[in-house]
Amino acid sequence: MNWKLTRNDTNASIELPQDLQWLDEFEWNKIAQSAPVFTLTGSMVIQQGTKKAGRPITLTGDWVWLKRGDLATLRDWTDVPKLKMTLTHYDGREFSVMWRLHDTAIDAEAVHYQTPETDNEPYTATLRLMTV
Repeated sequence: MNWKLTRNDTNASIELPQDLQWLDEFEWNKIAQSAPVFTLTGSMVIQQGTKKAGRPITLTGDWVWLKRGDLATLRDWTDVPKLKMTLTHYDGREFSVMWRLHDTAIDAEAVHYQTPETDNEPYTATLRLMTV
């Protein structure tokens, strides 16, 4: 089974290779914590809260190729305001996501550039999403 990214508004979907690696899967904590502050008496105050969303999901792979046509479609999806999508992990987990437009949502590079390009040309890419 592969990764699958599905638009919630149209149910259009794109399958992504299973070999895409979730780079930042273990770099996120659900608990937010402020820097410790010391009071005048020397006690330490630490504030904590639970994050409701914003977990980064960065998918990439140096030797994982995506089709140019699929990348063009995904690039078009980045132009849809507040687009919510469902990312299905190849192990069955599902995440409600949107593009991380404050970062570069998609980086892509042709494996071997030649003209004329077709929709089947192989590209390497990094996709940047976040949970909502």
